[in-house]
Amino acid sequence: MRDVSGKKNYINLYTKAVEVTEAYTIQPRDYIYIRVLTPDEAVASLYNLGGAQATTNMGQEGSVKFQSYQVSDEGEIDFPYVGQVNVIDLTIKEVKSKMQAILKKHIDTFTLQVQLTNTQFTILGEVNDPGQYNMSRDQLTIFEAISLAGDLTIYGKRKKVRIVRPSTDGTKTINIDLTDVNLVDSKNYYIQPNDLIYVEPIKAKMFGFGETFSLSLITSLITFFLLADSIK
Repeated sequence: MRDVSGKKNYINLYTKAVEVTEAYTIQPRDYIYIRVLTPDEAVASLYNLGGAQATTNMGQEGSVKFQSYQVSDEGEIDFPYVGQVNVIDLTIKEVKSKMQAILKKHIDTFTLQVQLTNTQFTILGEVNDPGQYNMSRDQLTIFEAISLAGDLTIYGKRKKVRIVRPSTDGTKTINIDLTDVNLVDSKNYYIQPNDLIYVEPIKAKMFGFGETFSLSLITSLITFFLLADSIK
């Protein structure tokens, strides 16, 4: 679309990001690392996973995950000497505030460490190295995620990237256009843990004109049409 001066106007298809930080909210089967630090180690040991309690998470990688709480299907964690604590749909910052309020009733002086430990995303489709990747930090852009997978192949649609995002309200599909200049200022610029990114192939690849579409095939087709034309 162009204005009266002849300049092309771009329609912004994205919602501008107001606050990107702490966008992710806790989902069932997430893992949360919570560590209570107090001057009295005996008191701290009462509220921290360790020893036999830590064996429940031995399937997770890394020492931090050995001491993480898995969120149940009901959205709760079972915290020592406190009981069931509902954390569903809370951000990590909100989980920390809630746990601080609970523990103040039991401990006079303490600090709290809280972090999400299952921070993986999956990328499939037309990328050079599809698979599951760990997020190196809380905020990872869509471009950084794609670069971890070795960038798009020559058959990838840069205007047709989908993010499939699970939530307690159901799965959402977000369509991304990597060529849109407005993307970097939008809330869709950053991916979230558990996101599935899918890069669609161009039609040539979908119809089989990919790696198998060789020069010899083109030559054969040209020869066929020239021969058919000479017969006429």
